[in-house]
Amino acid sequence: MRKTGFARLGTTAALILTTALAPAAPASAATADASVTTVNCRSLAGSGSYSDPLRLGTVRGTVVAVDCPPLTAGTPYNHRYFVFSTVRTAGRNSAAGARFRLSGNLSAVHPRLASGPVTVLRSLQHGFWGGNPSNPTGRYLPLAGLNPGTYRLGVEKLRSPLSSLSTPWFDAVVVVN
Repeated sequence: MRKTGFARLGTTAALILTTALAPAAPASAATADASVTTVNCRSLAGSGSYSDPLRLGTVRGTVVAVDCPPLTAGTPYNHRYFVFSTVRTAGRNSAAGARFRLSGNLSAVHPRLASGPVTVLRSLQHGFWGGNPSNPTGRYLPLAGLNPGTYRLGVEKLRSPLSSLSTPWFDAVVVVN
């Protein structure tokens, strides 16, 4: 069963997650909300590897890292990691994941969340789609009830469909309400 962002999130978070998704559009759309911090993915400190994740900082509201390059088939290019901290327990409208637009022969970007070496949430078990079933615009993990701390958001291109060699450009999104 597919779930949409609107079914699981409040209106504000759902609008942030499902805003128009052309690579340049999220930055202008996200900056309309004062509680949204928008950064260019390629300007973040870190390499994006497991041991040197891209640093999103402390999230107090919404952080959107725009224009993240596609994930491609083959190791190590099929994963990218981000690290962020929270200072309060995440509310019911909180989520983390990737915002993107599928077209042609591209694969979705799938998120997972870890605390230290332990994976806490996985896309296939806990994730939900943004947008609607016929036009997904992202894949997210619910963060409601997540304790304050430091977390690693990993995004990946799954091995299937094998015919797909890449994901689209995407935005990494963390919303903590």
